[in-house]
Amino acid sequence: MSQSNSATHLDSGVTDYPTSRFAVAAFDSWDGVHTTIGDLRSGGSKLQHLNCLGFHRVLAAGPGLHAMDQSLQLRPLPFQNNRELISCTRGPVADRLARRLELGAPTLQVALSHWLIPRHATHLQNAVDGDRIVLWVQLFDNDDERRAYQSLLASSCNSVGVHDLIGK
Repeated sequence: MSQSNSATHLDSGVTDYPTSRFAVAAFDSWDGVHTTIGDLRSGGSKLQHLNCLGFHRVLAAGPGLHAMDQSLQLRPLPFQNNRELISCTRGPVADRLARRLELGAPTLQVALSHWLIPRHATHLQNAVDGDRIVLWVQLFDNDDERRAYQSLLASSCNSVGVHDLIGK
């Protein structure tokens, strides 16, 4: 096989999977979410880089999403073995979770386990099961990460994690 054919053969087996990094924290109420999103937006984060995940009834209720932006929409994620309908605001997290659902993930925890260690996937599933709002902040550089940590730690009800979602 010539070097040209060899390179072509190798390239055909390589799949380009995008990697996205997120800071993640859970909130007991919309007040903390609103405070954090306002802080992040004033620091330069765009609303489309912030995803809220939780039970549909929690995300759709009260002054939540529409108070932030009328254009925010929920994407239902009907995992068959979760006790209630889970939703996520449209964006990269919702897209990836929807893909795991299409591939047969029966729960949010199983879907998250594709990227996260089991303990972290369980922690996020438990946060949703506890009626919390899980905010995912997409990070693009070290400044984003520092700003997200400061904002999330100040207002969230728990620890802050940083997770890489590789591929779909």
